[in-house]
Amino acid sequence: MKIIAIYTIVALLIVGGIFSLLSSHHSPDERLVGRWREISWQYEKLDSPSTASDASIFAISEHIKREISRDLVIHQAETWEILPHGQMQLHLQGGEIKALDWRLKGRGHILKLMGKNRPLEHYQIQKLNGDSLEVHFNSDLQTRGIIKMTFVKEHS
Repeated sequence: MKIIAIYTIVALLIVGGIFSLLSSHHSPDERLVGRWREISWQYEKLDSPSTASDASIFAISEHIKREISRDLVIHQAETWEILPHGQMQLHLQGGEIKALDWRLKGRGHILKLMGKNRPLEHYQIQKLNGDSLEVHFNSDLQTRGIIKMTFVKEHS
């Protein structure tokens, strides 16, 4: 009889622990919602090996950034405001705001952006926590590798 009581208590503790972990966990959708300010563009991986250890080889100039982002609506924005229910606002440098829709695909690591009369854009979420967001994308242009965009969350 004592063994049954011990097994019952252990089972209840395990189930209770799992339930509390699941209830306190925020989904990637919930963690993504907020206002994100772009702080950098860098090459994450280069297509050709370099012997230089200088961090400047990974930096992207404004001219290259404009060339890469010519056909992409998202890269014209300095601030991404990701709203609940799949809506998004892009705050451009001139004060203009563009509206898009977003979805998370895969295991919550692919950010898919859709706009009116715009091609789909896909970004790989590499890092997402309370204060920072890091996304990667490949460009077809004459770039040297995978582009890494880093954002910080603006708290109001």
